[in-house]
Amino acid sequence: MPHLRRPRRLAVLTVAASLLVLPLVALAPLTAGAAPAPTAAGVGLADKGGDADPGDDPANNTKADLNLVTGSLPSLQAGQEGWVSLIWSAGTDVCDVEVTTKSKDVVVTYPTNTGDFSSLYINNALAETNTDYTAFKLTAPAAAGSYPVEFEATFTRLKDSATLKKSDNLVHKDVDNCSGSSGKVKQTINLPVTAASGAAVSLQTPSLQLKAGAPSWVALAFKGNAPGLENFRVTVTAPAGFEVVYPGDGTSSGLAQGTKLGVGVTDSTGVRITAVTAAAGTYQLPVKATWTGGSFTGTVTVKVVP
Repeated sequence: MPHLRRPRRLAVLTVAASLLVLPLVALAPLTAGAAPAPTAAGVGLADKGGDADPGDDPANNTKADLNLVTGSLPSLQAGQEGWVSLIWSAGTDVCDVEVTTKSKDVVVTYPTNTGDFSSLYINNALAETNTDYTAFKLTAPAAAGSYPVEFEATFTRLKDSATLKKSDNLVHKDVDNCSGSSGKVKQTINLPVTAASGAAVSLQTPSLQLKAGAPSWVALAFKGNAPGLENFRVTVTAPAGFEVVYPGDGTSSGLAQGTKLGVGVTDSTGVRITAVTAAAGTYQLPVKATWTGGSFTGTVTVKVVP
């Protein structure tokens, strides 16, 4: 049965995330190499017994493995989630690469287009000595520490070295006949988790400027510094001469990206503020954020101009 390429992973990775660690080397597609230069007799080097696929050793076809190059994971704050990547190098030509994880404490989410595993970014095949990466979203536990995460890769070693060459552009080429001996490798990497510090929430919008008498929708940004900021809502107290309106004429405003403010994530909420009768000058408007089990109070400086 023909081997079908799965959708690319870039579309998944560009979804908003609190952390994105992508290796630059993996972002550049493998480009097709130039054909062997003809000899004086007009015959290519490969036709005279030269190596048409440098770096490919047919002796590895039944024994070599996929090798995990990445040896560490980036540190996350307690409760933080983010996309991370692992770089892999092929010890032989491989296909049908699938990587799964096990962890007692760290929650792992796979790209939506693969579901219960992660595969390589460019293609799920990889030529000998080439590199590519897999992506995972990790959610750190609520307590600081070092937590082991096991990564297991399964793959098929291509029995025919001619099927896949190092110079093949796997953005456009698929391995239609993925057959050979099966392989499996496991490696455990610890995820370092640091404790949250400071206030659970910080207001990232210290000041605003409004034109007197003109209704203005403004964005107030908040950063989450602790886990558990669910059902996040914001209110602004209007002093004399001001009017505050919330979306949908509600009693408070929610976040732009959802109901939860994640650890290390900055999100904003919108309110309409009008300096109805307030004279030109500088004012302090109280701002309050609430979430399940907690609250934050701050102020935003508003400058009213004629």
